[in-house]
Amino acid sequence: MCSNMSEYQERLRELTQDEVVSQLEGADGLLALTNSELFFIGADGVQRAPLSEIKKVVGGKGGTLLVMGESAPLIEAPVRAFQVDELRLFFESVKTFVARQKTATASAAPPSPPPPEPAEAPPAPEPPAADTEPVTLEEEADLPPPITPPEEPVAPAEAYATDEPAAAAPAARKSGVTRLLLKLTSVATFALTAYWIYANPTADPVTLGFVALGGLGAALVEWHVSNL
Repeated sequence: MCSNMSEYQERLRELTQDEVVSQLEGADGLLALTNSELFFIGADGVQRAPLSEIKKVVGGKGGTLLVMGESAPLIEAPVRAFQVDELRLFFESVKTFVARQKTATASAAPPSPPPPEPAEAPPAPEPPAADTEPVTLEEEADLPPPITPPEEPVAPAEAYATDEPAAAAPAARKSGVTRLLLKLTSVATFALTAYWIYANPTADPVTLGFVALGGLGAALVEWHVSNL
């Protein structure tokens, strides 16, 4: 590749005496930009395009780069021979110099002499402005699209939140605590009743019956209320 590049550089010096303002070396050729022309020098020969005739640059099918003129390609180069990022930067400079060349060409063109005006004739229309539209760099399927950073996830909206669930939470917590206390009270009542009966085996049977029924009934009522 180095020997090929040396040949391409030598060939470029033979083709033009203009200053080379930008160049890009690829695996299969050399792109070079001067103030007035764009060159592609490769194994198949030399292609050149005057900057004033370039309209746009597109990635053609089959891995080619097309530098388009008014109606036909001026240069066809293998796009795979170059790094895509370096190719983009190179053609940014091409766009700038094409715009300068078209502006300079329009400024240097001598104005056409106005025709003699007949008496009471309407004024002659102004000549159309010269085309100074800069070259555009377009992409097709063979050129990879630019990499874009992934979008950050959007936080979930809270527009539909209300105060009711927040208010219900303490109430739910309080209800759970109350139920637990009632269950503990029910167990304690039952335990105390059983302990009293155990501690007083010689008490009057009627008294034992009232204590057992009362304690068991109170414990059942408290347990039932804790489940409501």
